[in-house]
Amino acid sequence: MKRFGVVCLVLLVAHQVWADDNTGGVWTEVGVSKALPYNLSAEASAEYRTIDWFDWSSRWNVGAGLTYKLGKNFRFGLGYTFIQKHNQEEWKNHYGSNSGKWNGYNVDAPNWANRHRLSFDVVGTKKFRKVLRISLRERYQYTYQAPRDVDRMKLRDPSYDGEGNLTSLDDTTYTVDRKSAKNRHLLRSRLKLSIDKKGWKWEPYISVEAHNNLGDKMHLDKVRTAVGVDYSIKKSHKVGLGYIFNHENDDDGDQNIHAISVGYSYKF
Repeated sequence: MKRFGVVCLVLLVAHQVWADDNTGGVWTEVGVSKALPYNLSAEASAEYRTIDWFDWSSRWNVGAGLTYKLGKNFRFGLGYTFIQKHNQEEWKNHYGSNSGKWNGYNVDAPNWANRHRLSFDVVGTKKFRKVLRISLRERYQYTYQAPRDVDRMKLRDPSYDGEGNLTSLDDTTYTVDRKSAKNRHLLRSRLKLSIDKKGWKWEPYISVEAHNNLGDKMHLDKVRTAVGVDYSIKKSHKVGLGYIFNHENDDDGDQNIHAISVGYSYKF
């Protein structure tokens, strides 16, 4: 119960930070796995994320994969994930092509983007004194974002008062903007420490993960820190609760996300 209390305290502090920043989300995941012959296992999962509590759906995805275990300390994984990511309404300043002066806004309507993701994992794990488990995962990840049409509103011809303050945008037109396809290659490196003692049902953990953009000279696109606890129900069922801090500086913008993670997994 003490371990659970520590995690609850962390989540309480995280919620306060989240409230101060007025950003955050809830990340939920359900997964199943099946042991196969020749040290293989098959996995499937589904995930749903929100942002600003439950004000917006951030994304949902489904995926499947295959893992091969090499001895006690190494395993390899191959997976595919289909993702639908929700993009909120976006306002962009528009500047005249000739004058270079601000001339209004381009306003993109909310839209969903389809993404196809392939990943390959190499994971090394070592247990110390039969309690502390340390794992390092290196993941190559390729993501293809399909092209899509987005409704756009163009606000032009600004009017100003005598003091130079904007009073109106006198011209409004509606168009459809074609978003081109995107490709992204990442190397995701994650270090994870957990307390895994035989006979314990609780497994507290902490992890740090770096997302390096292979297509942009290993630019650090994202740093994700997670802390939480997993609880085993009998042998096949496991539930998890945690807190995630996500610092992003990539194509999706520069932002901090505080998320509560909730998970369930089943092995058979």
